[in-house]
Amino acid sequence: MIDKVLFARIGWMKLYKGKQPDDERPIGGGSYNETESGHEIFNFLRTDGKVLGYFQPQMQPKARREAHPSSVRLEKIEPGFRGDVLDHVLVIFLARNPKEGGQYVVGWYRDATVYRHHQDSSIPERQGIGYFIRAKAGNERLVPEHLRSQPVPGGKGGFGQANICYRYNDNGTPKNNAPWIAQALKYVSSYELEDAANNPASETDSEISMTVAGTLERAAGYQSNPRIRRAIENYAMSWAFKRLRELGLAPVDTHTTKPYDFLCNAGGSDLYVEVKGTQEDGRCISLTPNEVKHAKGYKNSALFVVYNVKVQGKRKPTVSGGQELFLNLWDINAGKLEPRGYSFTLPEGHFENGSRKQK
Repeated sequence: MIDKVLFARIGWMKLYKGKQPDDERPIGGGSYNETESGHEIFNFLRTDGKVLGYFQPQMQPKARREAHPSSVRLEKIEPGFRGDVLDHVLVIFLARNPKEGGQYVVGWYRDATVYRHHQDSSIPERQGIGYFIRAKAGNERLVPEHLRSQPVPGGKGGFGQANICYRYNDNGTPKNNAPWIAQALKYVSSYELEDAANNPASETDSEISMTVAGTLERAAGYQSNPRIRRAIENYAMSWAFKRLRELGLAPVDTHTTKPYDFLCNAGGSDLYVEVKGTQEDGRCISLTPNEVKHAKGYKNSALFVVYNVKVQGKRKPTVSGGQELFLNLWDINAGKLEPRGYSFTLPEGHFENGSRKQK
């Protein structure tokens, strides 16, 4: 059981590694981000063997913020704590999706140090931006944008209006009426999908998958409309769950945290089922690197494909029809596995402290 936990809301970005051509600044997360680049812009940038995290503990006007700097109430992370530096904290970041609405877990630091007061930073790459959290490089995890699916509710019993949420009340009792906290902790502890912090190329996996899709899917808006993609995925998942249950395989949905969609029980043994939905004939499907790795590593893998589905509408797409193919013994090596994109990591020595060496 994780005792020391802090939830912090920040603006929405892909990588949080500084300004990028298609990822210029955090979106949302407070009025400051409406006109300026929020200081969480570097939350997943490694510098000097660590990552430094920023969030705004209290939402307040700039004039008041300068006169009365906000602070983190460490005693609400660990009841009875009176110091100014608290170690071994799990910090979970969430943000509101500016395109589709809702707020979701976007990443976290494990075994982090949280400071009561704002800390200054002289690291050039951070451009003078300070921090409230520090963690060792490698203890950070960033969920790729297209995989951010763990919701965090707002309002009463949810995260609320503040940019920070504690696990404990003022009197030191836990917030037992907030089930979303336990759900978020379970999500973080079981997450085994791609990590955009250590593998930024994973952000392009969904784009590669959409490119592989055929002309029918492109014509339906699949490449540019995430609503259609999600509608097809949900349709295929619902179909597969019903069918697997009818077959007595007791499916458990794992798609938000594992490189397979359902964990089933087949004759007392685990069966890992990957589900794919497509508007095409199902002869060719797209797979992420993690899905390929898992399928190659486990012989007890299965593939469930829902194909030839029909889609109507773009803003509120509806999916119907289709056929199924269930390979309860899926040998990925028996098919034809073709690469559709590559990422290239430069050899060690070309970069130093995040900056290119000058010759």
